[in-house]
Amino acid sequence: MTELIHRVRDIVDFCWTNFSAKVGGGLIDVNKEASMQLHFAYLLKNTIDLIVYHKDERVTIELETGISLNGRTRECDIVIKIEKGDAFFLLPLEMKCYKKVSSSGGLRGAQDLFRFGVYEDLQLLEGYNKKDALIGFQLTMTDSRNFVFPKSKAGKSWDYDISEGTIIKGGVKKDTPIGGKNVEIRLTGSYHFLWNKVGDFYFLKLENQAN
Repeated sequence: MTELIHRVRDIVDFCWTNFSAKVGGGLIDVNKEASMQLHFAYLLKNTIDLIVYHKDERVTIELETGISLNGRTRECDIVIKIEKGDAFFLLPLEMKCYKKVSSSGGLRGAQDLFRFGVYEDLQLLEGYNKKDALIGFQLTMTDSRNFVFPKSKAGKSWDYDISEGTIIKGGVKKDTPIGGKNVEIRLTGSYHFLWNKVGDFYFLKLENQAN
């Protein structure tokens, strides 16, 4: 099972690199998060069979799959289900997309909510790890340079920093209110925010592993 999981991780990396290249090169048009999920899932679907080597192996992909977490069902953006013999494993993917111009044509705001959303995704992935998932990925894309190389980090919402080079080591607790609402983020893992620029877009992949 461990070898199969490594193969699936490799195909996620491969597809993310190619997705980034195609979006950055203008071959894939992404106008919102749902579009991002669909295009990335399509790439996964068309390559995942390459890493199934034995008759007792099965790898399938589901979008918006419900996972029970703390008594609630949370919809994970993409779930890769990995089976080998009687062993079963989930590899969840949470995704975020922010474009300066929204799909309706207006300028998009709420940058604080977007940054918080990335941290919230990481918290969800760590929660999934208590179930059948030991690994998860948070995948983010944006055409806003301000998230990656901000001119200023004024404002409390930058407590949820996702800019280039940000490091979270050994977990963190944050409770800075967002959008006038009280929130709380508790992370136990370590993360290094390293963005990749392709064309006019920036891409980020964060991996969560169970501690």
